[in-house]
Amino acid sequence: MAVVHIIYHSVKGHTERLAEAIAEGVQATGGCSCRLIPVAEAREEHVRNCQGLLLGCPTYMGNVSAPMKKFIDEVISPVWMKGGIPGTVGSAFTSSGTIHGDKEFALLALLIPLFQLGMTLVSLPPMAIPENKDLGYSHGVGTSVLGRHPNLIPPEDLAVARALGKRVAETARRLHG
Repeated sequence: MAVVHIIYHSVKGHTERLAEAIAEGVQATGGCSCRLIPVAEAREEHVRNCQGLLLGCPTYMGNVSAPMKKFIDEVISPVWMKGGIPGTVGSAFTSSGTIHGDKEFALLALLIPLFQLGMTLVSLPPMAIPENKDLGYSHGVGTSVLGRHPNLIPPEDLAVARALGKRVAETARRLHG
């Protein structure tokens, strides 16, 4: 069974809601299990002991949040120094308070450490599912919260998050049996 870990930082619940939707996509894929891990609880074994790994956090000033950056520096970096985790499947997700919010930069900032670990990164081509056509993120999932309650994240954004979870899980299952 392929194991997918979703490590996330969330302040007001928006990024956590995206993580939950991604987990729904993973769990809808046969032969996969999923674990949601708040970044404050994430340890090296959570990075090493999985076949799929997704990182997510709010976008702050076009970058990752401080708790996620601390995790990357203190946990991801030592994994890199020990040879990384080649072949583990990965992706990223984020939320921002405005329509644009520079989410692309935060997604790329999350993906770079995963590349450095030798991971196999996957995402959704913008036209892969109808809901992603207008969002256009080909390198992860992003949502604009615009002062919304976490339960009011647009259904299209949650559909894209579920699709990303399914894609990561399917790829991990194919690569790792």
